[in-house]
Amino acid sequence: MAEERRHLRPLKRFVLLLDDQLETVEGGIVVSRRLGTFHHDFPVVAVGRDENVDFGVGDTVVVKDPNAGRRVMLDGVVHRLVRVSDIIAVVDV
Repeated sequence: MAEERRHLRPLKRFVLLLDDQLETVEGGIVVSRRLGTFHHDFPVVAVGRDENVDFGVGDTVVVKDPNAGRRVMLDGVVHRLVRVSDIIAVVDV
């Protein structure tokens, strides 16, 4: 039986971002980040329906507060659901 992946589609005025994961491996050492977020930039995973914004899935955006929005866990991956108004910039590569 194939594993079923759940997807979250934000409603109007919301954007789903990929958040810092609870644990990462840096240089072979497991680092726990349970205390909070330390940066303001996050990759976009999904944009709410009918939103007319200057960014899309795959872009990296900057939020006005590193703790903006609500964290949600989907299939073991931490995401962040934020309002469009919490996004203040798009990282232009």
